[in-house]
Amino acid sequence: MSKQLIDIITKTSFQVIKSAGFTKKDEFIDVNEKKIPEGIPYHIHRTRDKREYYMTSAQHETNSILIFKKNNKTDFFRYKTLTNRKSQLYLQENRTIPTETDYEKGFINLYFARQANDKKSKVFQITENDYKQDTPFYEKITLRLKITGNEDNVFAENNSVIEAQDVFYPGLSLVISPLSYYQESRFSTSSPSSTSGGSSGGSSGGGGGY
Repeated sequence: MSKQLIDIITKTSFQVIKSAGFTKKDEFIDVNEKKIPEGIPYHIHRTRDKREYYMTSAQHETNSILIFKKNNKTDFFRYKTLTNRKSQLYLQENRTIPTETDYEKGFINLYFARQANDKKSKVFQITENDYKQDTPFYEKITLRLKITGNEDNVFAENNSVIEAQDVFYPGLSLVISPLSYYQESRFSTSSPSSTSGGSSGGSSGGGGGY
């Protein structure tokens, strides 16, 4: 787990501070809560989720290990929580099914993920609950798409949203299309043979428009 997390950290770092300093007596511990000896050089990784990670060696090497400041238990506690809840770190594809409420609102929120250490990995749909989980192995995004209204307008608006994100998440457009959940009018009950004033109950016009 430690090596896998280090791989994620290095590939999602936007800044690496080399030769950040040397360990002091009783300043750092490792993942097993063992004290790090005094005088060990270390560097710091800053990741896109605005976290800092300390690792041994003046610059990153294959044998660098994660170390944690003893007076700051937050990062260490987070690491232990992740390793103890390994099953929650791996997300499964789960496609959203629109509800009647979604169609009444006219839009739906969709959630997607991909592996953080591989920009070419498959983008897949996940649940809202998984989107809210702390899963450092994944990068996640959310899209709001229209699902009712004029078909041309819905297509144009949703296509613009998807294409904008497909630049950063290549392959997104392969798993969701502009009209994936579209229905022109969820609540229209009129038939093509209805004449003006001849329909009873429900909406008398063709669908769409909202």
